[in-house]
Parts: sequence; C-alpha cells; structure tokens
Amino acid sequence: MKLVIKQITKFFIIGVSAVLVDLIVYYALSDLLKINIDFSKAAGFLIGSVYTYYLNKKWTWRHTEKTNKGMVGRFAIIYAISFIFNILINKYSLVFIPDFEIASSVTFANKDVMTLFSVKGDKFMAFFFATVFSAVFNFLGQKYWVFSGATSDPKDDTKIEVS
Repeated sequence: MKLVIKQITKFFIIGVSAVLVDLIVYYALSDLLKINIDFSKAAGFLIGSVYTYYLNKKWTWRHTEKTNKGMVGRFAIIYAISFIFNILINKYSLVFIPDFEIASSVTFANKDVMTLFSVKGDKFMAFFFATVFSAVFNFLGQKYWVFSGATSDPKDDTKIEVS
C-alpha cells in the first residue's frame, strides 16, 4: 500500500507540472494566437503527454531499462484514448457550462478600475474536468499496463512519508 501511495504522489507531482505545460500551451495558442480551441487543447495535451512519459518512466515507475520496447506503443494507446476523451470532455463541457469570467480588479478613489487578472471560468472548468478524467485513466493505464512488465529499480529512495 505504501508503494502505491508513493506512486500516486509522484504521479500527481509530475501530473501537476504536466497540466501546467498543457494549460500554458492551451491558453497561449487559443487566447494569444487565436488558434482553433480544439487544436489548442490537442497540442497542449500532446506536449504534456511526451513530458509525462519520460518523467513518470524514470521517477514514478523507476524503470531502468534503456529500451522503450513495447512501452511507447502501450503508452501511445493509453494516451490516444485519453486524448480523445480529454478533447471531447473539454468540448462538451464548454457547451454545458455557462460562459463566465473570473476576474480580480482594483477600484481607485476616482472610480477608475484596473483589472489585475481575468480568466474565462467556463474554459478553466472544462479544462479541469477533462484533466481529472485523463489523470485517473492515465495512472491506471500506466500502472497496470504500460509499465507493469518492465524491470524496475528495486531501490526507491524517494522520501515520501506514509503512515
């Protein structure tokens, strides 16, 4: 049980950083460069997927094999399925979640308003729902299929306290 909690913790840490990569690409392409939202979501997801493969292989699953024989193919299948659901969940969440904005602003004494930040709340929530589904699916797929048969480093010296 302690091993599984360590794996979930490591997967979560890598996942959060991968989500940030995904989110930055998604927003940069869709909001700053005005590229199609589905393409932007797909690009962010794919870049985050490559990032997470290498980090999870080395740190979460502790695989020391130099070859990626079979693992890359299985990983690609898991992430292809996750990719499709990620885009669909994002797309249909945007249909069902009302358009709203989360903003913070400062109003000065002279009634001037300065916006500190502004985020489309519906886009953020759709991204969140798509990401949660993908994270659970990807963890289970990696643990029980992608990396299950590879040789692991028997000494995992990562210090994650589990009581």
